[in-house]
Amino acid sequence: MIKKAEAVVLKTLNHGDTSKIITLYSKESGRLKLIAKGVRSPKSKSVGLFQPTRHLQVIYYSKSNSELQLFKAGELIDGFFGLENDFDRLTLAQVVVELLDRSLEDEEPHQALFDLLVNTLKRLSEPSTITANSYWYFHLQLLKELGFRPHIQHCSICQSVLEEGASIGRGVTSLECVKCHQPNKGSTFVSREVLLAMQNILDSDWDSVGEIKLNSLERRSLWDYMWRYTFHHIETTRGMKSLKVLQQLYG
Repeated sequence: MIKKAEAVVLKTLNHGDTSKIITLYSKESGRLKLIAKGVRSPKSKSVGLFQPTRHLQVIYYSKSNSELQLFKAGELIDGFFGLENDFDRLTLAQVVVELLDRSLEDEEPHQALFDLLVNTLKRLSEPSTITANSYWYFHLQLLKELGFRPHIQHCSICQSVLEEGASIGRGVTSLECVKCHQPNKGSTFVSREVLLAMQNILDSDWDSVGEIKLNSLERRSLWDYMWRYTFHHIETTRGMKSLKVLQQLYG
């Protein structure tokens, strides 16, 4: 059966001498794996089409009893070429697609996740966009859509409102108020300003993201909390290749 899908390239793997196996996230089918035969040949019309982050329209032959479908034709919708002019933006975009790929547990479509992915890549490719803020929005909204929304308003022990910030200890991701938390070597403090910023991101739309202002220490604690929380709830995200480059930028 011939099918059509709107999709974003998440990753590729060389196969044989001239082919590629492409993992995409599609609007119609969720995660989708295609084998594109001969696509690495200089004579291929699709050469260069399957770069991670590319937004495509693809036509493929679908077999219900196979996880690997056969690519027939493709057309570029948006290459997000603005990413290629800025190393920071490109790095964040690579983290976006790898994080999504490692977070997916099934092949089912998810319209909100697809829209979040496309909108994030579009915004990261625009020079006027604040890169870190846009990434934070993607990361926290992804957790929310996957059912892992962080609980950042109340202490996990006494349930009091976190008016003075909170801390997380080694091996845990639940937030504890300054009265309940027992400091240890692995403790990380998250200020009230950071908690409010995350709450704003989780409950608002894209338009409010640019208004978030944090100093360098606050930004670092937000990064630390997001990744500790993500590693705890989605263990497949550990060891991400793109994260090593991200840590050099924001570590």
